[in-house]
Amino acid sequence: MARDYRTLKLEILAETKQFVDDMKKSEKQTESFGEKIADFGKKAALAMAAFGAAAVAAGVQFSKAAAEDEQAANRLSETLRATTGATNAQIAAVEQYVLKTSLATGITDDQLRPAFERLARSTKSVNEAQDLLNLSLDLAAATGKPLESVTNALAKAYDGNYTSLNRLGLGIDQNAIKAKDFKGIYDQLNFTFGEFSENRSEQAIVKFQRLQVAVQEAKEQIGAALLPIMVKLGDWCYRDWE
Repeated sequence: MARDYRTLKLEILAETKQFVDDMKKSEKQTESFGEKIADFGKKAALAMAAFGAAAVAAGVQFSKAAAEDEQAANRLSETLRATTGATNAQIAAVEQYVLKTSLATGITDDQLRPAFERLARSTKSVNEAQDLLNLSLDLAAATGKPLESVTNALAKAYDGNYTSLNRLGLGIDQNAIKAKDFKGIYDQLNFTFGEFSENRSEQAIVKFQRLQVAVQEAKEQIGAALLPIMVKLGDWCYRDWE
């Protein structure tokens, strides 16, 4: 049976109302989506700005680390030239030794370079300084004493003063101490403690320290590459503010 006009009109009005409601709902959703997009854009812009600032800050930090490392390396180089007459090749070899030792032991080059310097001043020899530093690393690992303290004790003993070395409690033959037989004492200590540093390097805490050293070295390498740029930027800022 055919629908009457009233029924048809009500159906059309209902469909129209639904259409309008759907349009309003769609409009609200569109506005909400647009607001979300705008909000995301603001956050993204802030994130990019923050990333840029963080990148610059990291670059400055890495460059500073590289500059400090270069300064320490130059100081060691000057000491070796003055005390041992070391050549450029020998100095480069010492730097490689310091790097490899640092990565193997987890002891930073900030500790290794001054230790090498101290021993070089006493021995006047690159090779002897390196041998004594290797022993110092073993003794530090065995006793738990700071590397600086052990190095100073060995250097003083080399110079003829055995008091500090004797106080480390290493069980040194007192007859050798009285005779000031440094070669005999060195051989005894090397025989007794010669592998302590190498064995200690496999401990979990030392592995973590080695990882930290590797990360720091990576930062310094990045910083060394960025350093010329940072120097130019600093010069430009200085001229601009004058």
